[in-house]
Amino acid sequence: MEQLYHLLDAFFAPGILVGLAVCLIFLYIPPKAALRNYRIARYVMGGAYLFYAMCISLEYNVFSTSESVALAQPIILFIACFQAFLFTYTMITLIRVNYISLHQAIMELVLIMSVSLTLFVVHLCYPGTIAQWGSWMYMAFYVAMLVRYVLMFGREYRRYESQMDNFYSDEDTRRLYWVKRSFYISLAVGVLALLYALIPATVVGIIFMAIVIVFYAAFGVRFINYVLHFHSIEMAIATDVELVDERNGLADNEMMQRIDALMDEERLYRKSDLSVADIAAQLGERPRMVSMVISACRQVNFKTYINGYRVAEAKRLLDEDKSNKRTIDAIASESGFANRSSFYRAFKRSQGISPSDYRLRED
Repeated sequence: MEQLYHLLDAFFAPGILVGLAVCLIFLYIPPKAALRNYRIARYVMGGAYLFYAMCISLEYNVFSTSESVALAQPIILFIACFQAFLFTYTMITLIRVNYISLHQAIMELVLIMSVSLTLFVVHLCYPGTIAQWGSWMYMAFYVAMLVRYVLMFGREYRRYESQMDNFYSDEDTRRLYWVKRSFYISLAVGVLALLYALIPATVVGIIFMAIVIVFYAAFGVRFINYVLHFHSIEMAIATDVELVDERNGLADNEMMQRIDALMDEERLYRKSDLSVADIAAQLGERPRMVSMVISACRQVNFKTYINGYRVAEAKRLLDEDKSNKRTIDAIASESGFANRSSFYRAFKRSQGISPSDYRLRED
């Protein structure tokens, strides 16, 4: 067990982190203005992977010398604070490209570095009871920071989901669920780091290091591949809110009538990946304007507006299909839903019963 811990801590984990750091820093990133913060985040994350590899080696060497074991706890907590800051802001950058500013990042780092440096000084100059109290205060600071980051990410992810609902009609795609999962896994890693600082046992160290290796490797690959999917969400998250100076109720109603006509006559809702951009192109308007008009005139987001037509079409098909020749999946597809689960959610939300129950009731 001890040998496995030393192998993970001294060689395997640092080696993987260094390899991923090279990929993060040197792999190609498209020269898009909207990817500026992502580009910066990639370089910073690559540097962080290198830094974390160095810290793991340092932590390993600290634990290997009994006279320096008191410094192990501050090192673990410092790495945990740095990891929490870095992953939170990186995750938010993926769903809100202009969220973080240089000033904001510097102020956050200065706070973490100041608290960490204070703890190191206390451990070096006042070992014993005072140092232990310093560690408890640092842990309280770390927990407070985690709570703040959870609230911050939750707020921004809800904002991102709202943006997706205002620009795209599909239920699941473009949601970047992996970003949400990665954030909460990184949070779990952060909690494990706190546990490791409290109980620096070999078994805890092995579990912690194994999880760290798997998570950092998986996240590094996802993070690098983000650029392959960015084009599918760029319109919603990279476009600044347009200020429309001459909007009025009559103009909104006139455009809303044109949008309704496209739904009734062209039945655009049957296109499963329909977006605001598709309707805007038909009308010769800006996507942001179309989204705003639907919200103002119908008091719902774009996805809900389109799903209303799709559910109505599904009901029509179910009512017509008295002999049940069409499957539920076929009706979902003909109505414009991308998949069965999206169809069931939208139908039940609208009608209060599932499509299958609706069909049985009609029989």
